[in-house]
Amino acid sequence: MNKTKTNEVNLIRSRALTVIFSMLISALMLLPLFTSAKGKDKAAKTTKVYMQPLNKDYHAAVSLVNLEEGKYTLTIESENGVNVYYDAVLKSPESFAKVFDFSRLEDGEYTIRVKNKEGVVERHFGLENGKVKVYYEEKEEPVFKTVGQKAIFVLPNENNLNYSIRVLDAEGEQLFATNENASTIKKMFDFSNVEAGRYQILVSSNKSDYSFDFVNQR
Repeated sequence: MNKTKTNEVNLIRSRALTVIFSMLISALMLLPLFTSAKGKDKAAKTTKVYMQPLNKDYHAAVSLVNLEEGKYTLTIESENGVNVYYDAVLKSPESFAKVFDFSRLEDGEYTIRVKNKEGVVERHFGLENGKVKVYYEEKEEPVFKTVGQKAIFVLPNENNLNYSIRVLDAEGEQLFATNENASTIKKMFDFSNVEAGRYQILVSSNKSDYSFDFVNQR
């Protein structure tokens, strides 16, 4: 092989190695992005953030369920990304619930962000004239009303999504659980045979979550 051929072969090999090295660097740079996305998906499938506005202005109950082993942090951010609240949730809790007073915050858009080593789960809400409005991904929002010691829940479900429906007592203990995927989900819960106190009805699919409180005064 003459010198010219040898130089051409070496040049081709050099370019091939450069391309392979560039591809390897790109793959390594993208790896954290895929890992982060995978973690966020895993967290989204497990931990749920529920928010229920209360009758008192600027007040809402926030609860976390399906918490896994490990430490969680809960932050609330304004629409411009400024933290207005921070809390380190205890390690390995089965559930977390807290009533928030947002009266010191300005009207606007906010995000609740729950984070652990697996990823981040978010819930968006707004404040306007003392009212807390929770934003859901789906346009079809449920109707929830009470009649005496009964709670009635109706949810249009044209896409026949699978919804998990659970009833928890004030201690977070599950009293009832079922799955529904009808085009219109209708449930009535009778609290006449349980003790007085506050109960929570949690309704969730892979696209949206709802939470409703029922106070049984007996």
